[in-house]
Amino acid sequence: MSEVIIIADDLTGANANCALMKSIGLRAASVTGDDIKHLDEDIDVYAFTTDSRAMTKDQAYRRVYDRVRKLKKEDVILYSKRIDSTLRGNLGSELRAFQDALETNNLAICVPSFPDSKRIVVNDFMYVDGVPLMNTDAGKDSKISAVSNFVTENFSKDYKGEIIHISIDEIEKGIENISKKIIENKNKDLIIFDAITNKQIENIAIASVSTNIRFISVDPGPFTKEVTKVMYKKSSISTKSLAIIGSVTNVTINQMKALYGNFDIFKIEVDPLKLIDINLALNEIDRCSLLAREKLNDNNLIIITTTPDDISQRLNLKEISESRDMSIDDLSLMISRGLAKIGKSIVTKDKSISGIFSSGGDVTIAVTEELGSQGIEIREEIEPLVAYGRLIGGEVDGLKIVSKGGMVGSDSVMVKCIARLLSKGE
Repeated sequence: MSEVIIIADDLTGANANCALMKSIGLRAASVTGDDIKHLDEDIDVYAFTTDSRAMTKDQAYRRVYDRVRKLKKEDVILYSKRIDSTLRGNLGSELRAFQDALETNNLAICVPSFPDSKRIVVNDFMYVDGVPLMNTDAGKDSKISAVSNFVTENFSKDYKGEIIHISIDEIEKGIENISKKIIENKNKDLIIFDAITNKQIENIAIASVSTNIRFISVDPGPFTKEVTKVMYKKSSISTKSLAIIGSVTNVTINQMKALYGNFDIFKIEVDPLKLIDINLALNEIDRCSLLAREKLNDNNLIIITTTPDDISQRLNLKEISESRDMSIDDLSLMISRGLAKIGKSIVTKDKSISGIFSSGGDVTIAVTEELGSQGIEIREEIEPLVAYGRLIGGEVDGLKIVSKGGMVGSDSVMVKCIARLLSKGE
């Protein structure tokens, strides 16, 4: 499986980059040693720390060189050198070690800005929350401070290679111009880009990948995240959603109808009678799971549902309860569990899923339990009694989820929910 390898000079940086990667739907592991054989093979991103920020330049070079030599392999789609967001440490010597260890004369593309942390670069000059870098605590750190407000100077002090800087004016001319600048300078060793906004970082990432030039990404995290999103084929990260709908009310039926004209949808109608039959449930779960995974390539929303198009077609659970000598609660639980098992099969095997929408309280509980999650970290309210958040723990820790009760919400609420799941960011 294709992987991303990140080398950071401290553990905090490695962990931070893992968090960024998890935010776009990837499984990321921060590793302190060199042995990754014992780790889950489904990990997409490995972040390693060399703990070399406070070392001498020669010690740092050797530490990074040795680590990269041990880790390099054919199926890595991106190598990233994580740098401090305030340019502290052995930037030049560690990048040179990275390039020397790969032995392929890889171009390095550096975007040192981190807008969400108020670090931006304009005309090679770094500002931290509007203040020149060297006037901040990071610039005055007596142990491992930056040496200049200018990014190129912080790299060049220990870097044996040719550096080129691309200004904000060139970036603002668009993606094609950025690509042109990279191609023009492909024989340089390091290209450093200005950036003020996340959108500019995204454009630099798109342009970088479009050149088909192999490169090392060098940044505090956001650029590597954006490059990774582009490199996964067909934008397979955070571009698709799964809706699991088990509530059978007129409110739900009307909300589902509003979905159909807004997304590329494939609806899988699950037979609830089979889910409450022990002898038939497993085959029905397998059938729906396989069909859903087949249809994900062509649709950005897969609906898994037992909800009929007309309320008159709903199951008479009371009648079934009496005939089978089972409580209505037990029957409902079996249906919810069946839907949740289908959902689990999909989201744990296909990383293109941005998030889950669940309708019906029983369904939401079943989904979280099937996935081994401890709960949902609530981030915002989309409408009253309609909550957006992230799963806590379990097999898809951090996956987006929106849940609502079967009787709540406007006719357009499901459209809002799916749009939220497909949107970028937190």
